Amino acid sequence: MKINIVTDSTATLPLEYIEKENIHVFQIYYNFEGKEYEEGDPTKYDLFYEKFIESEDFPTTSQPPIGKLIEIFNKALENNPDAVIVMPISEKLSGTYNSCILAKEMIGDERIHIYNAKTTTLNLKRQVEYVVELRNKNFDIDEILKRLKIHRENQSVYFIPESLEYLKRGGRLSSTSATIGDLLNIKPIVSVMEDGSLGLIEKVRGFNKAMNKIESFIPEDIKYLSVVYVYNKEKAMNIYEKMQQKYPNIDVKFEEVSSVIGCHIGPGTIGVLFGTYLDLE
Repeated sequence: MKINIVTDSTATLPLEYIEKENIHVFQIYYNFEGKEYEEGDPTKYDLFYEKFIESEDFPTTSQPPIGKLIEIFNKALENNPDAVIVMPISEKLSGTYNSCILAKEMIGDERIHIYNAKTTTLNLKRQVEYVVELRNKNFDIDEILKRLKIHRENQSVYFIPESLEYLKRGGRLSSTSATIGDLLNIKPIVSVMEDGSLGLIEKVRGFNKAMNKIESFIPEDIKYLSVVYVYNKEKAMNIYEKMQQKYPNIDVKFEEVSSVIGCHIGPGTIGVLFGTYLDLE
């Protein structure tokens, strides 16, 4: 069965992987300092953050134009695949999911399957990679969607923002709470919730205690794990080396969060993502 894959730029897929696996990627847009930009590929995130840190403005994201989505979907249909699976950012984080549904309706092709990943950035990347593996093993679309749902329900990600400033700018914390929290060295633990929204799990005093709390969430039967960061990777590297020692039987990855998501939790954020389901047989 020939299955093509479409996803968005928040999945942080390297260009060489996109080309190798023939994945169709559309860009998420953001408005910043009065101009509209496309989210760059992962090698250009630093350029965005360098400008972002110096600015008083806060980016707002917007979904791709319907016309662009229709163009991407039609391109994915060009070589007459049996199915096209579209995996956009969570509907709770962007209007892109609903735009994808509208684009499918306008094309009118039932081979297009719009999948609600209920997540974004590196967890979305893991889901795309999983679909690629299943596709390359010639699983059919129904089996892929069935397994992907299980995969989605058994993955987690937790972030520790370095500062509460960016949660305040994004409207997730009041100015008073952010100021007091920073003075008291309060570290919120932020996660992608079950419904796909970004939410606050709890507040812990000090980074080390927050990281210990996250480690307590990691089950023994994990199949994959990544230490993730936003912009500043030096501190995250220490956590990465620790996780490599703690989980010697797992290929622990070290990855940067998508800039569209990273601006909401802020430069300096460190996180851990993991999952317990990776069945390829």
